[in-house]
Amino acid sequence: MTRLTCVLVPLDGSARGETALSWAQTLPSERIRLLQICSRENPDADAAARYLEDVAARLRLPGCEIETRVAFGDPAEGIVADAADADLIVMCTQGTGGGGRLLFGSVADRVARHAPAPTLLLRGGSHPVTTESVRRLVVPLDGSPAAERALALATHLAGMLDVSVHLVTVDDSTTSGTESDTEIRSCGVFQTEFGTPSEAAGAYLEQLADSLRAGGIVTSSEVRSGPAALEVMATLGQGDLLILTTHGQGAARRWQIGNVAEKLLRQAATPVALVRADAP
Repeated sequence: MTRLTCVLVPLDGSARGETALSWAQTLPSERIRLLQICSRENPDADAAARYLEDVAARLRLPGCEIETRVAFGDPAEGIVADAADADLIVMCTQGTGGGGRLLFGSVADRVARHAPAPTLLLRGGSHPVTTESVRRLVVPLDGSPAAERALALATHLAGMLDVSVHLVTVDDSTTSGTESDTEIRSCGVFQTEFGTPSEAAGAYLEQLADSLRAGGIVTSSEVRSGPAALEVMATLGQGDLLILTTHGQGAARRWQIGNVAEKLLRQAATPVALVRADAP
């Protein structure tokens, strides 16, 4: 079974941050690197090193090397720089109370936007995402090549974990009022010479599904109708992992962080893996 080469887990010394560890352990990998970024104003490197060594001693995963590293400076910049050889970053987003709003737009946002590796984000706060075995990968698509960048990670993880993939898009063309303005019109990107936008979207998804099936991956597809984020969440079940790009192309910049992706991170009961749409 193919394994990930390196999984990067940034930690800040908090119990909430350590929830990323249990998810990292569910992914077969050759190495897990534990990283803590110390501020230059208070560079207690010895304490950080002791903390990471203690966490590493608790992991003890057979066949997996546990590395520790202490860096200094801006947290997001340090994580991005350290991810140069990582296949995946696994980190917890921080809840702030007050409605459960995520600190997305800060460290997690900057890492997801700029890191060379995909970022698996786990919601913290008062309603955290619980750890469980991955049973299915859900990939929202909008018909754009940028959104399809999520398929490479989905294909890799599906083969590695021996799980199925579910492709979904949303037709919210019938949504009216401000709701349609704040959501994403996914099916509007599809050409309609083969029927309605929903029919064209279904044919598009099935074409991609057939390609995955040809590689031995059990794949299903679905076109839903309604507000995009709510409909994507309606597809999710126990053991699902959601994979999408940081944004799509096209006039609406579909799946952009701060819109659908942030709503999914804030409300979905599953972890969300973000893949940079503009990754090299």
